[in-house]
Amino acid sequence: MQEPDQEIAITSKLKPTQFSSPDTEENFRVHSQIDIIFILRGVIQANSLVTLYHGITDDFILTAILAIDLQNNRVIVDYGSDEKICQQALQSKELTFVTVQNRVKVEFTCDQIQKIQFEGKDAFAVNIPASLLRIQRRDHFRISTPIINPLKCIIPIPGGTPSSKAEVALLDISCGGIAVIDQHPVINFDPGIIYENCQIALPEIGTIKITIKVKNTYEITLRNGQNCMRAGCQFMSLPASMEAMIQRYITKQEQMRKNK
Repeated sequence: MQEPDQEIAITSKLKPTQFSSPDTEENFRVHSQIDIIFILRGVIQANSLVTLYHGITDDFILTAILAIDLQNNRVIVDYGSDEKICQQALQSKELTFVTVQNRVKVEFTCDQIQKIQFEGKDAFAVNIPASLLRIQRRDHFRISTPIINPLKCIIPIPGGTPSSKAEVALLDISCGGIAVIDQHPVINFDPGIIYENCQIALPEIGTIKITIKVKNTYEITLRNGQNCMRAGCQFMSLPASMEAMIQRYITKQEQMRKNK
């Protein structure tokens, strides 16, 4: 099977989230600097666009995070194309950044922004935020699978022989389920379908054996321009031992990315 570039292109602006109360907002707030840096690096790896709002107006700049400068405790952000709005942002003390990481909305704010030179070009620099919002509906933390040699879910083909199995590439995995690329000619990912006795080999961890239920499907565009269907699948009655293996895999992947 072809191994496509799995990151999804985010091409439209995002608006800041409005919460009904401070308590509700705090449920989504991340304070750990290690986790904040990990999330922002994920935004860089996904090439996600960032919407930068300044002040109380609706003016915004579509930009991108270029680098995390740990030595100077700052985030390097691409300079905007409209110089007038960029100058307004440089004068503002209320700056809000909105983007996505692993399909999860990410927001952070700052009160200072500078214009610098980065790799010979104009760029913005802001301090690494003390906290950020990571807003997702599901309780389980998801992590994207490697683009090169992605994880595969082995699914027994219904009605086939015991040895008849299909491989589908994973887009992400959590302790609650997986997202896969729906492009197999035999396996059907219509919502509601259940596949039993599936297997996923987690490198250096082991193989989990699970039952999955298809929850939703929708079209996505990969970074290489290819359109395909994404299927979100839920684990059914996942044993505690399998959940622990998935968590170890996620932790290992996080650590590897933090060390890059």
